[in-house]
Amino acid sequence: DQPVQLGSLRAGPDLANIGVRAPDARWQLSHLYAPKSITPNSTMPSFKFLFEVRKADVPSPDALNLTGDFAPPAGYEVVPKPEAKQLAAYLLSLKANVPLYEAPFTPVTAAK
Repeated sequence: DQPVQLGSLRAGPDLANIGVRAPDARWQLSHLYAPKSITPNSTMPSFKFLFEVRKADVPSPDALNLTGDFAPPAGYEVVPKPEAKQLAAYLLSLKANVPLYEAPFTPVTAAK
């Protein structure tokens, strides 16, 4: 990948092919809202500001299906804002799944 990132600590997974590993938009949205609802020991921060918790007279088809401690209060639902949908679409587009063929190695020789 270019440019090479400085530093020696990598925190988190490689997202270069997350669109191949987790190709479901609903999974991506649930993971953005509450990462620990998907991966219990996740260190990823939640992006709750990308979602709206609103009173639900009629359930929205876009509402997240959250359970347990992550579910909204009764009568409310969690709906992704346009920014959350755009971020999920971007994550789904990351599909670095092409094979990397070995390049022939040409040693550098000193000039005479």
